[in-house]
Amino acid sequence: MSKVVEVSELRDGLHGGSYYFIVKDGKLTHVSRYALSERKGSDISQYYVDLDKIKGKTVIEFSSTNKGPFGKVWAFPVEDLPLKWNERRKRELPITIINEYELAHLELSERLFLSEWNKYYRPMLSYIRKEITEKRSKIWATDLVNIHILNDLKYPVSFLIPYSERSRSMSLRELTKEIHQAWIVIRILREFTSEPLKLLFKQSPYSPIVTIDNYAMWYEFDLNPHTMFEGIAWREKAPPELKEIYKRAEKVGKRLGLSSIPLRPDITFTYAKKPEEFMQKPAVKLIIECKNADHPSWEKDVERQIKPYIEIFQPEHMIIASLKPVPQYLKKALSSYNIDIIDNVYPGGSGELELVAYIRRILNINIKNLKLDFPSFAGISFQST
Repeated sequence: MSKVVEVSELRDGLHGGSYYFIVKDGKLTHVSRYALSERKGSDISQYYVDLDKIKGKTVIEFSSTNKGPFGKVWAFPVEDLPLKWNERRKRELPITIINEYELAHLELSERLFLSEWNKYYRPMLSYIRKEITEKRSKIWATDLVNIHILNDLKYPVSFLIPYSERSRSMSLRELTKEIHQAWIVIRILREFTSEPLKLLFKQSPYSPIVTIDNYAMWYEFDLNPHTMFEGIAWREKAPPELKEIYKRAEKVGKRLGLSSIPLRPDITFTYAKKPEEFMQKPAVKLIIECKNADHPSWEKDVERQIKPYIEIFQPEHMIIASLKPVPQYLKKALSSYNIDIIDNVYPGGSGELELVAYIRRILNINIKNLKLDFPSFAGISFQST
């Protein structure tokens, strides 16, 4: 009689649990392909696999925690699948082992995306990686981004989610957005200094990611009262200057019928260098909104996000840094709202130098090798190779 084993997996993307792949013919094939039957719940899948069909093969186990994926995988004989985790004859391997295989479960659109992965994102990640290996910079981002900074991967790790193309797409969208943002921040800073960088890429930060000359540069700057500066505006009475911004935000939200008001630009330059200073004088020099998708997918955000940023924050300047080309009609339409667009912003793209020249002009900083001021990060373990 054939031996059937139950394999259970959480359906939680890259936020916990393990996925099992069978090595066969140069491919990683998800264990579900060998299931006689399966049972799927809202958060767990159970596969009933005939071991005789895959005997002698190797299993690759890929795991994650609630913070993100591990930078390693485990390999063991398929015959050990019925055993407890600590009883398996497993070998720990670097995540780069996936570069040796094809992923059998990918859809055609995902395979076509790999050309973009190689053209845009791997060069961005290589640029960031060299900051660590060659320039002694310290970079901290989410676990999902860190795993790609530290390893040159043929596939985005998001593609290792086996059960749903939609889940892979959602994870990939967040991953590529954060890679593009991080590269833009570092590329801008390299225009002003050659010293090692110390950067914490964190949403809703308490401190700017760095101060440059007379300005503070913020990553994922957040004006939502309950999260702004770790909730300082929620705990303390907002001064009149800050209340004016919230009044404008409420007005915009009512006019547009928004359930969520846009209050978190990607990259923001302010005159204030500390939270308390901004609350008293919330003046914004420059907003940079990063867009890494084709323009039709974010053009609908113009009325509900981009123009509201102008009305709510009232920045002196605003720019959209687009990875992809943007048609002239859209550039012209937004220029009348004092919103500039620079497209092809990626390593070697025509917009790379255009963007840094624009920012140098707007900030009116002509000194090279400025001394930048980085905040201190107690308890943070920075990534290194």
